[in-house]
Amino acid sequence: MPFRFHTAYREAPSLRWGHALDRALNASRDNVPALRGRTLILIDTSRSMRDVLSRDSSVRRWDVATLFGVALAHRCDPAHVVSYSAAGWNVRRRTKAFPMVRGESVLRSIERWERDGFFLGGGTETAMALRDTFDGHDRVVIVTDEQTADSGAATQIPASVPLYTWNLAGYRVGRGPSGNGNRHTFRGLTDAAFRLIPMMEAGHTAAWPWE
Repeated sequence: MPFRFHTAYREAPSLRWGHALDRALNASRDNVPALRGRTLILIDTSRSMRDVLSRDSSVRRWDVATLFGVALAHRCDPAHVVSYSAAGWNVRRRTKAFPMVRGESVLRSIERWERDGFFLGGGTETAMALRDTFDGHDRVVIVTDEQTADSGAATQIPASVPLYTWNLAGYRVGRGPSGNGNRHTFRGLTDAAFRLIPMMEAGHTAAWPWE
């Protein structure tokens, strides 16, 4: 799955291994379940997302969030990927839409994300970002640490639209309800996370798991 190859790429960034790992990561993208319908993917790139995942890790939260969001977007039809933070004295934009490029590798997408300034680094306003970017999507995926200056994100979209939140920091006090209806929050982020969305949606529609 994508996380395995991305971790290897970060640990062995030399040209000797980089090309092979890039190809492997791109091939592993096919292991991410394809999602039907329009998907909005919000990636929190606020200051707190610069923290590492754990004391034993050198990987930052927003690196993992970006990989998850971009890899998932490559398998959606279509996906709208948005980096979000909060406008402030040192941050001009609170949301920034990331243009997906058909046929681009996952690693090249991540490099373009960093090069073109999609790590915003301000505060966090999740409800604002959802309110500004939701446009009749079939589902919403938010990757965040759930530190936020506002509340009520779940109320910004219709109750019939599934909202999936991945909390990378594991805060006990989240930004919204979970476990009721179409509101789901998960702690941590692993390769298994990619499979949860189609499994849960198959359960709601009583479809067969392999459909």
